[in-house]
Amino acid sequence: MTTYTNPFTGQTVSPSSVSYEAITLSSDTVLEWPINGNINTPASNIIDVTATAPGYKLALPPAPQVSTGQTVIIRNIGITANTFTVTDYTGATIILVSSGVAQYIFLTNNSTLGGTWSSVVLGAGTSSANAAALAGYGLTPIGLTLNQAYVTNTYYSSVTLPSTVRSQLVIWGSGVGTFTLPSASSVGANWFCMIRNGGTGILTLTPNGTNTIDGNANQQLQLTESLVLVSDGSNWNTFGYGRSNTFAYTQLSLSVTGGTTTLTSTQAANTIQYYSGALTSNQILIVPSTVQFYIITNNTTGAYTFTVKTAVGGGATVTIPQNTSIALVCDGTNVYNAASGSSSSITTLTVGNGSLSVPSIKFTGDLNSGIYLPSTGQVGFVIANASAGYYDSTGFTIVGKVAASGAVSGTTGTFTTGISGGAF
Repeated sequence: MTTYTNPFTGQTVSPSSVSYEAITLSSDTVLEWPINGNINTPASNIIDVTATAPGYKLALPPAPQVSTGQTVIIRNIGITANTFTVTDYTGATIILVSSGVAQYIFLTNNSTLGGTWSSVVLGAGTSSANAAALAGYGLTPIGLTLNQAYVTNTYYSSVTLPSTVRSQLVIWGSGVGTFTLPSASSVGANWFCMIRNGGTGILTLTPNGTNTIDGNANQQLQLTESLVLVSDGSNWNTFGYGRSNTFAYTQLSLSVTGGTTTLTSTQAANTIQYYSGALTSNQILIVPSTVQFYIITNNTTGAYTFTVKTAVGGGATVTIPQNTSIALVCDGTNVYNAASGSSSSITTLTVGNGSLSVPSIKFTGDLNSGIYLPSTGQVGFVIANASAGYYDSTGFTIVGKVAASGAVSGTTGTFTTGISGGAF
């Protein structure tokens, strides 16, 4: 391209700008700055556009090739139905231009290829805002208006959700997985998103740090379940929880340290409940005074009791031993062991092997004494977490002394220590 030198400054004289251009838009078109040779359609100061059909895009040239303040006036002189879109060089929408409307477009930042553009409506009866420039999370421009939009985002592996999923419908699409939530304080109050389990396994929502969800350590979504998650700036709250009719049971996991814990209605809606933590005092769990069925596991540690009751005075209570799961029924006043009754019988009963520290069969009055399985072919007896003896195919072996107050008869037997008292 031929260049010219200013005789006074010695600098190259830039070509003069192209003041006017008329374009027929019959396909998506990219403009070019006149200084680059006008090989393609030039970005003139004023461009009249006639679109042959709606939906075409007119892209401005790369922003770094000109200075901020660069302006273009684009006018739609076509028929009413043929609105077209002006975009930056990367394809991002700057403005939609309706028939009979002229847009004054100017560059405010040229540090990126697309740049930052603003616009002012010209040639219209009233001025209006640039909807595309105003659209943020959860909004999309349609013509000159802002419209609500639910963008969907599907994950197939466990992930920490980024703050950019604000107002999105986040879908889980795999087996068992976990969504770790962003910090409620980092995203701030009023941040929200929708979450749906569209996968084939349970989805666990885990807060960040010490944050909670509805006061709980986590929230589980069964298959097809969904909810809306909202930050208050400190913790997370939910609403619109859609519970699955097929997989109706949900689990609550809480860590407790003793004292009195009163379940909220949201917490008590979980049929399966799992409690852990080191108790420093007796633990009392108060469930709502309503009819409900629970399966509660006491996996706490510490030499203290774990009791379930309602807030109604005089109601029946149930104490759950440690490392034990019990099905409970609440009638609104009383809490009962669902397996208890006036009379019952079973054909067989299978229990775990147990150990000296946790016997398989123990007693509410003494959790450290009972019966367990030391090894195959043996039945052992535990007193105060110590072996008292065992049966096997050879007979009964006693650990410790045998004290007798009356006559003892028999021809065989093994005693590991001395015998005291009585006659033999």
